[in-house]
Amino acid sequence: ISYSRLYGIPSTGLRFFTVYGPWGRPDMAAWLFVKAIFEGKPLQLFNAGKMQRDFTYIDDIVAGVVAALDRSPPRDAGHASHRLYNLGNHRSEDLPRFLAILEKSCGRKAIIEHAPMQPGDVRATYADIAESKRDLGFEPKTSIDEGLPRFVDWYRDYHRA
Repeated sequence: ISYSRLYGIPSTGLRFFTVYGPWGRPDMAAWLFVKAIFEGKPLQLFNAGKMQRDFTYIDDIVAGVVAALDRSPPRDAGHASHRLYNLGNHRSEDLPRFLAILEKSCGRKAIIEHAPMQPGDVRATYADIAESKRDLGFEPKTSIDEGLPRFVDWYRDYHRA
């Protein structure tokens, strides 16, 4: 906000919600779970799995980023403006369902190690994308039922698992 006001440069911030997919971050749940499943190692399930996340497939995130690039924030009273948009799937998914889809996609059951809730973690995330839809035309299309098997196929091919 300050930079936009001080220097007159329109600014757009993007907040991503639990992104997964090919070439994703290896510290995220999809990657960690699939790796553990294929290696036959235990995976940590925090809070007995009683968690929800707004999982978002990478292709949907890319579409949102491109839409934001094409639409600068409008000027407010003759000054450069700023906007902040949530890019997410607009629905919270139960972690046990997420894991079940991964197990089915991998063709193997996970070895689960229960762990307490991590300090600073939250039980649920949810992306309110009303402004992203309105201003950017952002409309995520990939459910975890479609995206997770795609990720597993990529992981299997990339790691020859």
